[in-house]
Amino acid sequence: ARAHLLRALDLSGQAGIRTEEAHTQLYLARVWARQGHYPEATHHARRALDLYGVLGHEVGQARALNSVGWYRAQLGDHHECLDYCGRALELHRRLGIRDGQADTWDSLGYAHQHLGDHGRATTCYENAIALFRELGDRYFEADVLAHLCENQAAAAELAAAHHTRRQALDIMDELSLPASDPVRTRLHNLDLPTPL
Repeated sequence: ARAHLLRALDLSGQAGIRTEEAHTQLYLARVWARQGHYPEATHHARRALDLYGVLGHEVGQARALNSVGWYRAQLGDHHECLDYCGRALELHRRLGIRDGQADTWDSLGYAHQHLGDHGRATTCYENAIALFRELGDRYFEADVLAHLCENQAAAAELAAAHHTRRQALDIMDELSLPASDPVRTRLHNLDLPTPL
């Protein structure tokens, strides 16, 4: 995939099709991220953000802002994530992009969780879950439920964590998608003592 995307990047650059160049940079970022290479993912997402900015392509900017924020969080820079994703959320809201808002609420929740603000993280995750539920996106609803479960476990809210894990696993079982296996494994491996 990376080889094809690099070729597409070269061709769109030669042809001067800046929008395609920006899209391709964002796709390259996703490929690097899927392989756990977050510095490279951040580089390509920032390049996409710059290109979208020059083009005045606000939808692309919003998505790239969230991507940069998420990748920075994966590298442990949660404050930078809050900055990028806060700007992404404002743009997504103004543009009325509900799936983008949901993605960004999830990113914000992750950053708050890892900064130890479990209450704020819960609010962000709940906003994301509500939007994904409204959109009928069961896979991402379950994915964010998994994040919420991990946050509840970290906050020692064990009864809530057990309930949330069951909700997420029920959706994953219902969907029966191979892509859900890593999330299912994460949930099964989460050490949740039985609440008193």
